Amino acid sequence: MVKRQIFPDGADGRFAPAKRPRTSNASLTNAEDITSALQLKHLLTFQQGADAQLRRSIQCFKTFLESIARGADDSSRRNRLFILKEYLDSQKGRDDGDSDSHFLTDLIQIWNYAGQVNADALLSAVPAVLALLLKTISSLLDFRDYGILLGKTILQQSQLKLVSRQLTAPKSKEFIISPCIRLLLEVVSFDGGSLAKQLYGRKDFTLENKALARNLGLRRAASADASEERRKPSVRSNAIRYLLANLKYQQHAAKIDILGQVNLFKVLFDDIRGDPPEIIIDILNVFKAHVLTDKEIPKTSKGKVFTERTLGRIATLYGYEDDQKDSEIKRQKTIDVYAHEFLLLVCSNSEHGVLHTPAGWYPPGALRHSGQQEVDSNAPKAVDLGIESLEWFSKYRDKVPVRNSALAAFAQTLRPYASALQSDLLLTLFRAAPELVADYFYKKNGFSFDPKLTATWIGYSAFLFSTVQLPLSSEKMLGKDTRHTIPPPTPIVIENILPQPLDQKTLTRCLNQSSPLITFFAIRLLTIAFEKLESTLSLFKSQTESGHNIWTEASRQLVTEFCRRCPKMKDVIRVFRSTSGEDMLQRESVSRLLAMYYRVIPQVALEEKFDISVALTDALSRLETSNDIGSEDGIGLLELEHLLQIAQRSLDIKWFHKPDSLKYSPFTSLLKLLVDAPEEKPLNDLKAVFSSVVAENEILQRQTIVPSIEVLIASLREAREGVISEDFMKFIDNCVLRLVRRPTTYLDQVEDLAAQTEVSSPRASNEPLSLFLVTIREQWSFFAKSNSAEKEAVTNWLANYLTKSREIGESGALLSAIKASLLNDLEEDNLRSIMKHAVTDGGATNLMVNRMDRHAESSSSIQESAPKEESSVKDYVASLLQGPPAENQDHPELNHWIQKDVQDVMEDGDASRLIMCLCSGHLHVRKQALISLRKLMVKLEASNYSEGQQCYLLIGEVCETASPIIDNAPLPYFVGSLAARSATVITDPLHPLYAKVNRFLNKGPSWNVQRVPSYWIENILFHPPEEADSHYREIEWLLDILIDGLRTPQEMDTYRLRNVFERFLSLYASPFLPKTIKEKIMHLIFRATFVQGSTTLITRTGVINWVQTRLAVGDANRTVLLKLAERLYDTCDKARVDDWSGGTMQGTIKDILA
Repeated sequence: MVKRQIFPDGADGRFAPAKRPRTSNASLTNAEDITSALQLKHLLTFQQGADAQLRRSIQCFKTFLESIARGADDSSRRNRLFILKEYLDSQKGRDDGDSDSHFLTDLIQIWNYAGQVNADALLSAVPAVLALLLKTISSLLDFRDYGILLGKTILQQSQLKLVSRQLTAPKSKEFIISPCIRLLLEVVSFDGGSLAKQLYGRKDFTLENKALARNLGLRRAASADASEERRKPSVRSNAIRYLLANLKYQQHAAKIDILGQVNLFKVLFDDIRGDPPEIIIDILNVFKAHVLTDKEIPKTSKGKVFTERTLGRIATLYGYEDDQKDSEIKRQKTIDVYAHEFLLLVCSNSEHGVLHTPAGWYPPGALRHSGQQEVDSNAPKAVDLGIESLEWFSKYRDKVPVRNSALAAFAQTLRPYASALQSDLLLTLFRAAPELVADYFYKKNGFSFDPKLTATWIGYSAFLFSTVQLPLSSEKMLGKDTRHTIPPPTPIVIENILPQPLDQKTLTRCLNQSSPLITFFAIRLLTIAFEKLESTLSLFKSQTESGHNIWTEASRQLVTEFCRRCPKMKDVIRVFRSTSGEDMLQRESVSRLLAMYYRVIPQVALEEKFDISVALTDALSRLETSNDIGSEDGIGLLELEHLLQIAQRSLDIKWFHKPDSLKYSPFTSLLKLLVDAPEEKPLNDLKAVFSSVVAENEILQRQTIVPSIEVLIASLREAREGVISEDFMKFIDNCVLRLVRRPTTYLDQVEDLAAQTEVSSPRASNEPLSLFLVTIREQWSFFAKSNSAEKEAVTNWLANYLTKSREIGESGALLSAIKASLLNDLEEDNLRSIMKHAVTDGGATNLMVNRMDRHAESSSSIQESAPKEESSVKDYVASLLQGPPAENQDHPELNHWIQKDVQDVMEDGDASRLIMCLCSGHLHVRKQALISLRKLMVKLEASNYSEGQQCYLLIGEVCETASPIIDNAPLPYFVGSLAARSATVITDPLHPLYAKVNRFLNKGPSWNVQRVPSYWIENILFHPPEEADSHYREIEWLLDILIDGLRTPQEMDTYRLRNVFERFLSLYASPFLPKTIKEKIMHLIFRATFVQGSTTLITRTGVINWVQTRLAVGDANRTVLLKLAERLYDTCDKARVDDWSGGTMQGTIKDILA
C-alpha cells in the first residue's frame, strides 16, 4: 500500500484544516468618538443581521456615557450633555406604530431583535447601556423627564418579557442576568422611587419570587478577588441591591408584601457572611432604616423576616474577617460592630417584631393556673397550704417555657466567652426578657466552669458576673400584666441570682485556688449575688397587699436555695484569714462578702464562730499607721466599714476592750477616725455604726435636735487644730471605759447633781444630759493634779464642749454644776480663766445653725424647687397662654387599631385615642368611633389578655355613657379624657390609681356625666391614697384630666357647678404641695380663661382676692400670678364685673400690677 503524500501547509487546499477564525475585539475596543446627536442617532440605528456593528455602536454609546459620568464639570462635559439631550429629544416623539416603543426606539428594537435571534452579547449589552444611561442622568434635574419616559418604556409588556427571560437565564450566563438586574435597580431607584409603584405593579415580571431567590444565591467562588467583586459585582450582589432598593423606595403595602416572601430573606441572610463588606453594611442599614424603624410595617411582618435562623446567620458576622486594606473607603467601624448594633436594635425593642412582651419571671400559663377560684361561703374553712397549694410552683427545675422562643433559641447559638460583643448582646437579651436567663442556663448545662485560668474561662466568668449584675425592677421581673398575688417560681428566680454553673462545689474550688485572680473573681461574684438576693427579698417583701404568707414562704424558700449554691461561710472566713495585710484589695473584697453574709442571711452567719474583734483590731492598727485616714475612698477605710457592719451584728464584739496592739479601745479608735476625717467626707457609714454603739450604751444623750455625738466630734475637730496627743485621747478613752463598766454609778451622780441644783433649776433633772460629761467630772480631779503636758489643751476642749452642749439644749443647770466642780479642781489661773468662759448663754453654734439650715433646705426642697430663671418663667407663661388644642381634621386612629393585637391596642394607646374620638365635633367621627369601640369589645371578650375583663368593662361603660349623647352633641372632653387615661391605668396593675379606677368601673353600667368631676375630686383629695407615697401622683393624674377636659364653655359650666376651682385654689395654699402640682393648678385656671370662664372665676370663686393673698404671702410664682390677674380682667365681661364690684375691679387690677 502506497503512503499518502504529505503536502506542505497550504500546498493543497484539500488537506487544509477547517479552523474557525479567531474573533477579534479590536473593532469593539476602538470606540468611535461621538461629536453630534446626529452621529449618535445614525450610530444606534437598528440594522438587521449586523450584530457586530450593533455591538460596536452600543459600545461607543457606553463609552460616551462613561465619559459624562467620570468627567469633571468642564466645557467638554457640558458639550457631551448637550449632545445627549439633543439625541434624547430626537427620540422622545418618535412613534413608528409599535405601541410598545415610545422612547429610544432603536435601542429597544435592538433588544427585541437580540431576544428573537438569541444574540447573548446584545442581550447583555442593551440592558447594560440602558442602566448606565439611567444612572448617568439620575443626578441631572434637566434629564428627569427622559428617565421617566425610559423607565415607563422598560416597564411595558414587550420589554418585561425580555426582562423575565433574562432573569431566568441559566446560572452560567451571569453576563446576561446581571445587566438586567442593574437595569431594574436603576428603574426602581430613579428620582427617589418615582417609578417604584409602577415596577411593583408588574411584579410577576420584575419581582418574580423564584427567579429573585435563585439569583440571590448566585455568588462567585470564595477565592474571587475583592477588587474584582467591586469592579464587576456578582449576580447575588446586584440582586441584593435590587431587593434593598425595593425595600427602600416601595410603598408600605408593597414592602409588607415583599417581607411576606420569607424564602427571599432566607437566601439573603443564609449567605451574608460571604458577601463583601459594602453589601453587608447596605443590608443592615436598609433593614434598620426602612423596615425595623418603620412604624407602618406591622410587627408580624418584621417577625417573619427576623426568625431564629436569620438572627443566627447575622450573628456569624461576629467572626467576619474584615480586611480594610483593599477597601476604597476606610470605615470607622468593623463589620462585627455593625452586626452587633443591628442585633441590639432588633432584639431589644418589642416594636421590631422579634421581642414579645414578657411577663418577667412568670412562665406562660403560671398566672392562669393561679387564678382565684370561687369559694363556697357555706363550705368549711380550707387549710392554708401556702406554696404547696401551687402545684406548678416547683416544676420548673429542668426546663422552663418562654414566650420569646425565637430569642431563646438564638441565645443558645451565641458564644459570650469568645467575644465581648456577643456577651453584650446576650446580656441585652436578658435585660429585655428576663425569662430567657433561666432557659439559657438550663440548656447550657454542658459547659464546664471548673476554675482554669484560660481565655475561655475568663471570658465566661466575665459574662456570668455581668449576668448576676443585671439590675432588678418590679416591672421587668414580676411582669407588667400581673396583680402580684403570687410569687414567681423559685427555680427561675435563683437562676437570675446564682445561675447553675455557679454551684457550691465550683465556687468553693474557686475560693481555694492558688491564683489570686480566680479567688478575687469568686469573691466579687458572690458579693453582687448577695446584693441581688437582698434586692429580690425586698421586692418580695413589698408584695404584701395579697398573698402575704405565700410571698414570705417564697422568700424563705429562695434563701434556702441560695444557701445550697453559695459556699459555706467557713470557706470565706478561711480566705479572709489567709489573705495578707498587704493585699488590701483582696481584704476589702472578702470583708465586704462577710458583711453580706451577716446582713442578708444572718441565721447562717451567726452559726459560724468568727471573732471579729481580732480582725477589727488589725484593721484599726493598720489605719493608725497608714495615710488612708480621712479618705472615704481609701481601701483601708472601706474594709473597716465592712468589719464594723459585722461587729454591729456580732454577739461577742468587745468595743471597750483595749487590746495590746492598739493605743485605745476600738470605740475610741473609731472616734479618732471620725474626728480626723475631713468635713467634706464625713465617713457617714462609720458614723452610723459609731452612733449605734453610743446609743446602745447610753454614752451620749439623743433627745436634742442636734445629737450630742455631733457636738463631741465638732469640739474634737476644733481641738485638732492644735494637736490631739496620745494623752489627750487616753483621757477620753479612760472616761468612756469607766462609764461603760459602771453606768449606774454615773446615773446616781446625775441624780445628786439634780438635787444640788433643785433650788435654782427645779426642772433640771428632766432636762437631757450626757453621762459622758458626768464621767469626765469624776475623772477630772485626777487629770488636773497630773503633770500632763496636755492639761491646757484638754481644758480648752472641755470648755468648748460644755458650751456647745448647752447651746444644743442640754441642761444648763447641770452643766453649770459640772463646770463649778471642774473649776474647784483647777489650780492654775490661766486654766481657771479658760473654764470660767464655758456654759454661756450665747447664740447657737455654727454646728447648730448648719444643721437647722440643712433641715430647712430639705423641707423646702420637698415643697418647691428653686425659682425658675427669667427666661424659663417667660416660656412657662407662654405655654399657659396657648389655649386648648384644636381637633385634628384627620382621624387615623379610627382604623389604625384594626390590624393590631388587643393587648397592643390597649397598651400602645390606640384604645385611648379611639375613645377621644367620641368627643369630636363631627357626628360621623363620633358614630364611627362608637362602632369601632363595640368591635374592640368583641375582640377583648374573645382574647386571652390578662386585663381583658377590665378593659371590656371600661369600654362598655364608655359606650353606654356616650350612646344617648353623641347623636346631639359630643361627649364632654373631661369624660373622654378620664376614660382614655383610665384605659392606660387598668393595663398596668402597678399604677397607683389601679384600685380606684376599678372601684369606679364597678359602680354601674354607665356614668353620670355631671358628677364625674366631683366624684374624683372627693376620692383623690379627701381619701387616702392606695400607696403611702402616691397622693401627689394621684392629684397630678386628676389635674391632667381636668386640664385636658376643659375645652368648651359647657365643660366650664360643669366645673362651676361641681366647685372644681374652689377645691384646687384651697389646695394650692398647702405649704407641702410640690411645685409641679401648683403649676398644674395655675394651668387649669389659665385654661378656664379661654372658655369664657374669666367672669365666673372673678364673680363666683373670688380668684382676684386669691391672687392678692398669694402675692401678700410672697408666693414664688409672682410673675405667673400677675399675668393671671391681667388675663382674667382682659377676657372677662367687664360690664358685668364692674357692676358686680361696684366699679372697683379695674382699680384693684391696677394695684396688683403696679
